[in-house]
Amino acid sequence: MAKSNAELQKDKRAKEKALLDRIGAEKRTLIVSKALANALQALGERHDFEEWQETVSTFLINLAAAPAEKSARFASMSRPEIVVKEKWSRQLEEFARAGIDRIGSSSPL
Repeated sequence: MAKSNAELQKDKRAKEKALLDRIGAEKRTLIVSKALANALQALGERHDFEEWQETVSTFLINLAAAPAEKSARFASMSRPEIVVKEKWSRQLEEFARAGIDRIGSSSPL
């Protein structure tokens, strides 16, 4: 008798888990923005990587192996500064005092 789709998927997951356990690995996923997809594509083409996982793995292993002073420039990331304007601060304080039901039709932040 043919296996159901659920049984096939269960067998597939079991085989994948056995393989990961055997090689001491774990499966992870990555949410990819357009900018990250473009960067992975550019690096893959530039350095002849066939898959994005190979690009990420190689980059991270080499970055981790480099001394801190050499890897620092590749590990820095721009983080925008968030400045809360006085008006927003007052609105947030009003919200904290009054609660959501009493704010009603106030203008959005």
